[in-house]
Amino acid sequence: MNGDDPDLNAERRQEAGRWLAVASADMRVMRMCLDAAEPEAGVAAYLCQQAAEKPVKGLLVVAGIGFARTHDMARLGDLAATQYPALRDLLDATGRLTAWSHAYRYPGVEEAIEPSPAVLRQALATVEQIAVRLRALGVPEP
Repeated sequence: MNGDDPDLNAERRQEAGRWLAVASADMRVMRMCLDAAEPEAGVAAYLCQQAAEKPVKGLLVVAGIGFARTHDMARLGDLAATQYPALRDLLDATGRLTAWSHAYRYPGVEEAIEPSPAVLRQALATVEQIAVRLRALGVPEP
C-alpha cells in the first residue's frame, strides 16, 4: 500500500469499507438461510462465496492492487497474499468456495451435493476472520 498519500489511503479504506458492508449483509442473510425452519444450504453456500469475495477484494483495494471481475477465490487470494502473506492460510481456505458461486444457482450447471451446515459455518468463520483483519487495517464499515 502506498503510504505517501494519506488522502488516497483514506479513500481506499472507505472503498474497502463499502465492500465490507456488502459482505456483512451477505453473512447476515447466510445465517438466516442456515437458521431457517427449512434450511437453504445451497443459497447459504452461494452467499458464503459472495461474502468471501468482498473482504478479499477490500484487502486488494487497500493495497492498491487492481483485480478483474471474477468469482475465482484462488486467484483473488493469490493476489491478496502478495501484500498480506500472514493471511495466506485464510485466503487459501476460501479457494474451494469458487464453485459455490454458481453450483447451486442454476439448474443443471453442476450436480453437486450441498455442503453441510457444519461445513458452511466453518467457511463463514473463515470469512469472518478475514473481515476482522480488514477492519484491523482501519477500514470502517458504513
